[in-house]
Amino acid sequence: MNKWFAFLFVLGASTAFAASGHGEHGGEVHVPKVVLYQAINVVLLFGGLYYFLKTPVVKFYADRKESYLAAAKKSQAAREDAEKHFVDIKHKLDQLEATTDESISRAKAEAVDMKHALIKEAQEAAARIKHEAEQTAKIEIQKAQTHLREQLLKDSIDAAKAVLSKDIGSADHQKLQSEFVNKVQAVNP
Repeated sequence: MNKWFAFLFVLGASTAFAASGHGEHGGEVHVPKVVLYQAINVVLLFGGLYYFLKTPVVKFYADRKESYLAAAKKSQAAREDAEKHFVDIKHKLDQLEATTDESISRAKAEAVDMKHALIKEAQEAAARIKHEAEQTAKIEIQKAQTHLREQLLKDSIDAAKAVLSKDIGSADHQKLQSEFVNKVQAVNP
């Protein structure tokens, strides 16, 4: 508002100086009346504009100031939240970096323990499979021996029947029986 008064004062002073009639060369300067009327019209125009637009313009700029201040508060709050979030993230990263070596060494130790456990389980499974294979082999050997004995006995009986079915004397018959008993005893330890 003071700027307007200063502007109007300068304008009025320059108009008055021009109307006084002092020129540069000492001669009289004549200001036409039209210029004076125009100066008065300009002063009235600015005065009217000031009178009628003062309140809406002041209100507009006051509202604008309030909206800028509200936006500044929001941005300040958002900035503070962002800074707090940044500090939290940085703290978590620092903790992760600090515990990285510890986590790696713990993971390595767990891996070594798992390796030993797997090796032990594999060795136990191999020993169990070997034991079962040995037992199976023993059982198969016993079955084969039993089958061979049965086959030998059957063949011996068949041979004895064939020999007995021929006309053999009692001395030969006694001899065959003793051989048969000897063979059976040789097969069965």
